[in-house]
Amino acid sequence: TLLSAFQTVPPLSVTADKFMSSFLGMGSHWSMRPRRNLQNEDIVVVIDGSGSVGSCEFDKGKKALVHLMGKMVRPDRDTRYAAVTFSSYSQVNFKFTPHSIAASRIMNIPYPGGSTNTQAGLAEAKRLLFDDPSSGRRGSSEKVVILITDGQSNEQPHLTIPNAQELKKRQVKILVVAVGSYISGIDEMVKVASDPPTDHMFRVKSLGEFHDIVRLILDKVFPGKWKISSDPPCGYGK
Repeated sequence: TLLSAFQTVPPLSVTADKFMSSFLGMGSHWSMRPRRNLQNEDIVVVIDGSGSVGSCEFDKGKKALVHLMGKMVRPDRDTRYAAVTFSSYSQVNFKFTPHSIAASRIMNIPYPGGSTNTQAGLAEAKRLLFDDPSSGRRGSSEKVVILITDGQSNEQPHLTIPNAQELKKRQVKILVVAVGSYISGIDEMVKVASDPPTDHMFRVKSLGEFHDIVRLILDKVFPGKWKISSDPPCGYGK
């Protein structure tokens, strides 16, 4: 079935290629030449900080985002990022800000711990993209939500998929990074991701693996430009 296909975690290189084409809009031949007219892009990163994630993995996710925001820069885009964390509640960590500033702020986000209120994180993303005049959003921007989560929501779960549908109705692209070897809420995640979910959902065993995928992509797109060391896995050396 489709769902069991999504349980399988593919090799890192396969997920890296898929992320390159979905997130960066690039195939193997991608021009790094700057364009005269930049397309505005507003991206909300919605990060699961629930108790099951753990503070060490949460940290690895933040490191991956530092590199993604700060270095994975498309020459034809003017990209701004906002960040939201959710556990029992959701919180806006920062509103839309240029990618380099966002990259410097992401490591300051505290790990909340708690339950998994995914719907509140998605509702907050919608507020930033459409309803909050002070969010720094731009009217003409392409709008993207990157949801990073390790499983089934357990606070008002009946609102999770409708909140995602509300975003998609307004042309927001939703990418889902689904973390864990086996995920109980895989069905929910597939329905949250944009269509087709095969292009917009990314399976990783851990946030450490997500960090490795970002490193792989940067090596491919900007060979030799950055030396990003790999992180020891969580629980290593204890």
